[in-house]
Amino acid sequence: MNTDEVLKGLARESVKQGENLRTAVREVTLNALRSRELTVREIRRVVKTVTEGVNLGAASAKLDADRVLGEAFAGMDEAVLKAVQANHLALQQLAAQGQSLRDSHMKKALDELERLEDEFVGAVKEATKNSSQQLRNQWATVLQRTQTSGTETAAEVERTMEEFGDRMRDAVRQQRRTALKAAEAMAVNFTTLASGILIGLTEGLQQGKRGPGDKASGS
Repeated sequence: MNTDEVLKGLARESVKQGENLRTAVREVTLNALRSRELTVREIRRVVKTVTEGVNLGAASAKLDADRVLGEAFAGMDEAVLKAVQANHLALQQLAAQGQSLRDSHMKKALDELERLEDEFVGAVKEATKNSSQQLRNQWATVLQRTQTSGTETAAEVERTMEEFGDRMRDAVRQQRRTALKAAEAMAVNFTTLASGILIGLTEGLQQGKRGPGDKASGS
């Protein structure tokens, strides 16, 4: 059985157990992200696979599907938020090294972050397109609420873009003023650094730890 099938099964079982669903889905998603390269492509793949597992669980469990899908989406959002925070910290660390960075590397990282929320929601939609009409309608309701209230992921992406968008513009102006030579290659592989940071950020969430406000209802 491949890793995606294992992940799908874990997500399905999280729904069938019913309790602490938001936390369970967050942990399943985070564990998958920690084991992969932290790129938009891999994040989308994880979200799609987890959503497929959630859909399987929701279809077979006698639970309030609207609550199940809402809590599952919130759990995935919390996990993807951690991935964005890891990318944000990786960018800050690289900028603090005092090294010259290739504009193309920094721009690629920012471009991927800017796409991330759309890719996140798109992965959920893709995973649901072959589900029952009822399940598609229930997901549509969840995603509509998300468009109204926004996601934690989107808020963190916006903060990152604001910070590093300004830095990129300043760097371009500085380069033009000083006629610098082409920037040297980046010394640290960005996605590897971000993946390492994600592990550090989420160590406290292991062993089933729950935050003080994390209740079984997911509120």
